[in-house]
Amino acid sequence: MLRPPRFLARAARASGPEREAVIQAAKAAVAAALAWLLSRWVLESPQPWLAPYAAVFLVVQVTIYRSVRDAGQQLAVVATGVVLALVATLLTDQVVVGLAVVVLVGMLLSRLRMFGEHGQWVAVTALILVSQAGPEASSPVSAVVRLAEIAVGAVVGVVVNMLVLPPVYQRDATAALTGVAGRLADLLRRMASSLREDQEARADLAHDWLHRARGLADEARRARDSASWARESLRLNPVRRRQRTADPAAVLGPAADAVVEVSSHVVDLCEATVDAAEQQDEARADEDETTEGGEPGLDPLFVGSFADLLDHLAAAMEEIRDDPAAMSPQADRHPPGTGALELMSAVHREAAQRLPGSTGEVRAGWSVEGALLNAAQRAVVDLTGRRPGSSE
Repeated sequence: MLRPPRFLARAARASGPEREAVIQAAKAAVAAALAWLLSRWVLESPQPWLAPYAAVFLVVQVTIYRSVRDAGQQLAVVATGVVLALVATLLTDQVVVGLAVVVLVGMLLSRLRMFGEHGQWVAVTALILVSQAGPEASSPVSAVVRLAEIAVGAVVGVVVNMLVLPPVYQRDATAALTGVAGRLADLLRRMASSLREDQEARADLAHDWLHRARGLADEARRARDSASWARESLRLNPVRRRQRTADPAAVLGPAADAVVEVSSHVVDLCEATVDAAEQQDEARADEDETTEGGEPGLDPLFVGSFADLLDHLAAAMEEIRDDPAAMSPQADRHPPGTGALELMSAVHREAAQRLPGSTGEVRAGWSVEGALLNAAQRAVVDLTGRRPGSSE
């Protein structure tokens, strides 16, 4: 019982999804009323229900570009439903038979690519006309009027969505992107701190890191989708012309792509850490088995250097969090992750000195260290566009 008042209170208090939902609902109501009135005045139609139907359908689209794009599809969908109802009622005067025919044919026609994701409304429109319009559904003149109602509703819906508080989602996209970048940075710093403290991977923490990393990877992909919505919301939008809003494709697009790629590599890091922790647990459980040439697990020297590398990756995520434009190709500065790139080269040199060919030592931890380094290197490359040790 308290949810609706709380929802409205949040909508009135601050900008957000609640306010956006209220605005879209109000716009749909206005568009429906205007479409009905215009159809009554211009077309003199006694029950012009198709006009508000088309208007609401287009207003509830989340961007102006999508409203304009879908206007053609919506006209085609409803017009096909009107024609289908006309043909069905001309062929038979039995309502039951007509309903069966329009539903069967309409559902088959709905699969045509030209109707996009709205094809099911062909059958719905024809069904309503056959069941409610009665003899009028078999009149060609009535069918033409219905088509005109759809056109009026489509025009009203597009105009209302374009001129009345047109939706812009750049702020939501920025908040989603900076939020996930900050949480990735926090996870990386927690991993670095734990590795320094324990000098090994703890199984309980490693599994928790992996769970969080997978959740953040999903969140990063949603943030990239939000950046795409932000870009689309400015297409055909008069707000952009008045306020000269920056193109989110240039500001948020590169940052969103980088965060998605880094989040997937953090998942790989966590999976490798889980492997290391499980190897160490197995070694402790069976004290009689030892790895030839030394103790299994991660080398303490590697752990220290790798923890520093995680901190540098966290710093890169924090830089994106504070300024997503840092990843833009037009940014006049070093890209985030430059410090990690330099440290990555040093870690590679240290790892090479401890290879079996250099010392003769063989440790089980080398495979895990290699997996960790590979995942970290891919993250660095995605951030900087350069590989460790490259001269450019």
